[in-house]
Order: sequence, then structure tokens, then C-alpha cells
Amino acid sequence: MNLQAVLARPFSPVVQRYTWRDAALYALALGMAQDPLDADELPYVYERYETGRWGELGQSGPEGPFRAVPSFCVTLGWLPFWQDEPALAIGWQRIVHGEMSFALQRPLAAESCVRATHRIAAIQDKGAGRGALVHVDKEILDAASGEPIATLRSVEFLRDDGGCGDWSQGGEARAPLPPLPDTFSATATMDCPTTRQAALVYRLASGDFMPIHADPDVARRAGFERPISHGLNNLGIACRALLKHFAPGRPERLREMGVRFVQPGLPGDTVRVEMMPSATEPRLVHFRARALERDVPLLDRGVCRLHG
Repeated sequence: MNLQAVLARPFSPVVQRYTWRDAALYALALGMAQDPLDADELPYVYERYETGRWGELGQSGPEGPFRAVPSFCVTLGWLPFWQDEPALAIGWQRIVHGEMSFALQRPLAAESCVRATHRIAAIQDKGAGRGALVHVDKEILDAASGEPIATLRSVEFLRDDGGCGDWSQGGEARAPLPPLPDTFSATATMDCPTTRQAALVYRLASGDFMPIHADPDVARRAGFERPISHGLNNLGIACRALLKHFAPGRPERLREMGVRFVQPGLPGDTVRVEMMPSATEPRLVHFRARALERDVPLLDRGVCRLHG
């Protein structure tokens, strides 16, 4: 990676108008409403709820409003794929997601126009042959009013780009998400089956068109037998499980969420999400996830904070 070229690259604000159809497609990509009689998940995918208001979220079933999944925010203001620009000299075919966290300042509306700004906050060089971590911050605002909607932090693991050098805004290294408690023992689990087309559906729902999720040749060159799932899709599946068990019918309660991506998922995995409320912090839930059939860990260091 050419460190100076990456740091000098400008990122123009991204303005995006989304509708309930975009929010519903995202929910479907997470497997929501696989049971069409599930009155808790139907409002995330059924347009009859489009005109509802957040103040009515105590209701459930056919009289409630349309709802946007809180983790839908990770897809908003998505940057067009930029890491393959030759001047940056990034080994883009072997990039994987490392961590992601978001904090919502207010619940997501069913429809809105947003403005997203992005900046590189830090680059951590793990050494030649060991890769580098690129920390990217995103702020999402209401495009009309300028009011803040969400703050996101992501870490990308550039597996082929170690030896590039360190850099950080303000000179401070970014701390990783803390490990799960030693006492972690799931008090709730949810098994979420995915289809073998899951990555192809999620790329359309999210705007993340990185070829490793669709192109078999690119996936093989990156060291995988076939296209892999999006890490953010598994984050969304975990969000679905957290809503089901800790905020049914009340997505406005789930405002903060963070996770580390451990190993890539494969379309067709059954994702088992394991959850445990914190023993010391009210409204804090720890979680992790694994691919059930392959017994492979997918998500770790998961943390979710509930409000209200």
C-alpha cells in the first residue's frame, strides 16, 4: 500500500435517498420473515407499515408501522469501491472486514435522504507479511436538516499490505473491541439459515459490490474456495437475533452495536447467534456467532447497548 497516496485521497460526501423498499430488501437479505406469520418480523418487510411513526412502536402485528432494522445504517452512504485504484497500490483482492461498530443518535426513519462523510482515522501496520489495519470513520446526517443520525467506525484488514507504516489522526492508536467476558455463557440463541445466494442478495441490498462476494475467480485468488459472505451481512443477522430476543417490536431500543469479524462466512451457512446480558451493566448484551454446520466462528467480541 502506498501510505501517502491513501492519506491524500479525498472522499467526497455521499448523498443517498432511500425508501421503505431499500429498508425492506435489506431486512429480507438478513432472512427476516422466513416465517410469513411472524408478526414481529413482518413489519420490517411489508410496505403496509410505510406510513407508521416511531411513536407507535409499542404496537406489534398488522396494526404497527413499517420499521427499519437498526443495522441498516451500515449500508447508508456507502462509498463506491475505491481500494482498487492503481495509485494506492493496495492488494484489494485480499481485503476483509475486521471490526464494525455503530451508534445511532436517533432511530432510522422508514424513508429519508442522508448525507455521509468518510475519513481515514488511523492505519496500523502489523508488519511485513502480516497485513495492515485501516480505520475508517463515517458520519451520517439528515441531508435536509443536517441533524446527526449515526456514527460508524469500521476496520478493514488489508492482508497483503503490511510494512506500509503507521499513521493516525491525532497520533493515537485505535483500541480494539474488548474480549467477551470470561464468564460468557449464552442465555439465548437463534439459528438463522442462509441461502447459497445470500451474498448475491446482500450485495444488492447493501451496495457493497466487492467482487470477492460474487466472482469465483476473485474469491479463489483471495484464498477461498468460493465467494464468501459479507461480514456485515452476519452483523445484520446478529442484529436480527438481538431484536428478536431483547427488543421485539421495539427496534428504537437498539442504538449501539459493535463486533469483530473472526472468519469469513459462506452462503448457505446456518448462523447461530449466542447472546448473554451483561452481569454488570444494565441494558448491555454480549454476543458472538458461528457457522453451525462447519463449526467455524464468524463473529466475536459482540456488544449491543439497549436504550429505553
